[in-house]
Formats: sequence, structure tokens, C-alpha cells
Amino acid sequence: MTATYKMFRYMVKQIAGDLMLAMLVIMPFIVGGLFKYGIPILEEKILAGFGYGEVLRPYYDLFSWLLAMLTGMMFAFIGGLVVLGEIDEGIAKYIIVTPPGERGYLNSRIVLPAVISGIMTAFLVMVFAINRLDLITTVVMVLSTAFCGIITAFLVVSISSNKVEGMAVGKLSGLFGITFFAPFFIKGAVRYIFVIFPMYHVGRWTQTGNMLYLIPAGGLFMIWSIVLYKMFRKKFG
Repeated sequence: MTATYKMFRYMVKQIAGDLMLAMLVIMPFIVGGLFKYGIPILEEKILAGFGYGEVLRPYYDLFSWLLAMLTGMMFAFIGGLVVLGEIDEGIAKYIIVTPPGERGYLNSRIVLPAVISGIMTAFLVMVFAINRLDLITTVVMVLSTAFCGIITAFLVVSISSNKVEGMAVGKLSGLFGITFFAPFFIKGAVRYIFVIFPMYHVGRWTQTGNMLYLIPAGGLFMIWSIVLYKMFRKKFG
């Protein structure tokens, strides 16, 4: 564990020395502040003036989900970009054969950032949520967005060959989490094309309150994670 922590600390130094990565850490705080204070002002001071009062109020909880997904994916995305940078520099394979091994490398670059993202998500939604969230919603939000982050990191590393491609893949992988909003805004049979994505089922749970939707969500999170983990391992031969 000590060696894994040292590897993680080394990654933190890399983040601190890279302005772009540092901004990714700060971004959820900025977005949270904009949601908490900007959305009510936009609705009460601007939209109401044009006769569109309370247009956004029914979607206040969705802004909290968007903030949670942004937090989970940003922190994990950083880990994925660090891995790609180490692959570019040719040091990733050498790090894996050090005492912490592949598991230690995985924990320091993917798992620990996901755990931290979960903690940060819980903190940010408690501070910046426009509406107060109940405990069950907060727990599901933290766990599902943390898993989204892990999947994003695996996807970025598995598909990309360098950091430039990683940035592009990271943006596309955001669509993975956005499927959460499909049940709210897409009507008819076309929405069922998203059933292979776990966040779609989390969205259905949020929409209906039916806990059974969390069963396929949990199963799909595991399937996606296992498949992408195997692809992640192939990256290192």
C-alpha cells in the first residue's frame, strides 16, 4: 500500500506540473458554483423577465447529476491521461514491473482517483446542489458516477495511442454518462437504443423511483468494467 501511495503521490506531482490537468481538477468546483448560484439567477432574473418563470426548476436535480458525472469523469480522466503520458514516455511498462506491480499501478492511476472522485462528488453535491438530495440518491449518485469515471479511464487508455487522442476519446466517453438523461428528454422506442448503458437505467430509476432499475445498472457497470479492464491490460502486453 505504501508503494502504491508513493506512485499516486508521483501522479499528483505530474498533475500539479501540468496546467491543463490542474484545471480539470478545479473545473467541477467552478461548474458547481455556476449551477448553485447562476441557475436560480438565470431563472428568476432573466427568464422570468421574458415570461418563462420556473422553466428550469423541474430540472434542478438533473443539474446535480450533471455535476456529479462531471466530477467523476474529470478525476478519472486525469488518471487516464497520466497513464497515456507515461506510455508516450515509455515508462509505464517499467513502472508495472516495480514491486507494486500491475495491481499497484492500476490502484494508483485508476482506482484511487475514482475513490477520490466519489468523495469529491459527495462533497460537491452537498455544497452545490440546488435542491437538497436524500441519502439514497446521494449514495447511488456517488457510486454510479465513480464507476462511470473508472470506465472512462479504461476507455481513454484502451482506445487512445497518445494523450492527444486521449483528449478526443475523453470527450466522446462523456456520452457514456449523458445516457442518464435519455429517459427524461427522448420519447418513444428510440430511447431503448441506450439500454446497453448503465447510466440509462440509473436515469430510469431517478425518473420512476423503481429500485429494480438499479439491478441492470449494476450488472452493466460490471460488464463494461471487466471488458474494458481486459482491453486496458492488453495495452501493456
